[in-house]
Amino acid sequence: MTSPAANVPTRPDGPAGTGRPSRRWLPTGLVALVMSVTVLGGFVVAGTLPVPDVRAVALEGVVTVHPLPGWEVAHRDQVSLPSASGEVLSGEFTQLTRGNGALDLLALPEVGVGGLALADLYATDVLSHQLERLSVTDRIEQILLRNGLEAVRFGYIGSDPQSGSPVEGSVTVVVSPAGNGVIFDGWAFQGQLELIVEELTAMIDGAEVA
Repeated sequence: MTSPAANVPTRPDGPAGTGRPSRRWLPTGLVALVMSVTVLGGFVVAGTLPVPDVRAVALEGVVTVHPLPGWEVAHRDQVSLPSASGEVLSGEFTQLTRGNGALDLLALPEVGVGGLALADLYATDVLSHQLERLSVTDRIEQILLRNGLEAVRFGYIGSDPQSGSPVEGSVTVVVSPAGNGVIFDGWAFQGQLELIVEELTAMIDGAEVA
């Protein structure tokens, strides 16, 4: 893969008003991933508040994720984006957030492509329109998750167009034997991702994909 609608997510540890602005989405309007605007204050005090029980989150009958304590659903929406063949893939987007990071989930029923192709689609048609100076790792890992599913994983770094702050993330892509696709994008401002990587890994490994 090459280096590189919409309310957008505020980076949880960034200054108010920063995030993935709408201008980073495809100008064709085919990508309608609507991300949340989160309130900075909520993240600042999150560590001092009682931790509520978080219910399992199911998307499109494709994937069920079990958020860890402290993670909550920030936004959900129906989405669509173009496939490599020109067809439109429809599914559901959900964002889970915690004090210093977020996990974006995208469930796409019957994607009709493999994991590598779906990873490339996400990098070139989504991330490249969200982040400036996007750089995707040259090496794409093919891994086996603890839940037994085969997946591909890549990392990326870019900068927020509004604030210029560096953003880093790790994307895990699964296409199930039934042909359903799931994209897990865990991200934070640079230097913060390592603080949540174990929790991201646990939620991804524990996900149930149909």
